Amino acid sequence: MSNIKIISSGRYIPNIKITNEELEKKYQVEENYILKRTGIKQRFYAKEAIEELAIKASEEVLKNIQDKIDLIIVASTSEKSQMPSISYEVQKYFDIKDCMCMDILAGCAGFINALDIAKLYIDSNRVRTALVIGAEKLSSFIDKNDINTEILLSDGAGAIVIQKCEEEKLYNSYIESKGQKGEILTNTSKIYMDGIEVYKYAVTDTVKNIKHLLEKNNTDINEIKYIIPHQSNKKILLSMAKKLKFPNDRMYSNVEDIGNTFCASIPIAMDEMLKSHKLESGDKVILIGYGGGLNTGSIILEI
Repeated sequence: MSNIKIISSGRYIPNIKITNEELEKKYQVEENYILKRTGIKQRFYAKEAIEELAIKASEEVLKNIQDKIDLIIVASTSEKSQMPSISYEVQKYFDIKDCMCMDILAGCAGFINALDIAKLYIDSNRVRTALVIGAEKLSSFIDKNDINTEILLSDGAGAIVIQKCEEEKLYNSYIESKGQKGEILTNTSKIYMDGIEVYKYAVTDTVKNIKHLLEKNNTDINEIKYIIPHQSNKKILLSMAKKLKFPNDRMYSNVEDIGNTFCASIPIAMDEMLKSHKLESGDKVILIGYGGGLNTGSIILEI
């Protein structure tokens, strides 16, 4: 059991829309090729800098709360500079005093790591309220001659605020890294993806990870209202649901309309679900992140 709750959420999607039609014409592939292969209809690119995406997602979060932020953690693979990093830029913009900041680099599953770190700081009584952000400007790292990555990747940011509470709520995590296989998904100056190997990894390690988490918590998958996965590719999400024998309509997906935003995908999805009342107090959900590193992480939590 844990003593944390989500008290606010927000997201920011930039306004430059890149359609399938544009990319299919560029790469001279047949109509609906991209939708059939990925389940993605469109993706979005940002003119703004990466820290502006994080700030815009945080504006929506912070306008709804009066509580002091004690910790800011940002997960991203799109850092433009090492110092100052994105969390410090967020702190500066909102002039948040007496606050600890950190950015983490843990591949596409980075938001899971960031949320788990924030929760552990709250458990230790070092902080009471934490702002956790996933932000990506992947358009800066796309190889514009590589159809395998350009049709998938998108920009955006999502954020949540978690806080210590009196009520006991279910929370547990299972995070596993495999640096020995990191070469299948990399970002040195451009993002490279071995599509076949990434797909095999994504539909096997994720399922094993979730099953381990459920077993660890003595929880049946039928008790889970939604699985909220990293939005990588619609075919991967459907394969995960099939292997877990979990209903497709409860494997939450917005990848069709937003694309793959790496670390931002889970908090963007959570904000959509909270604002549309798909998630209510007491619901049990699983968050599952997976990707570059390799890094696979899941969290079971009670809303």
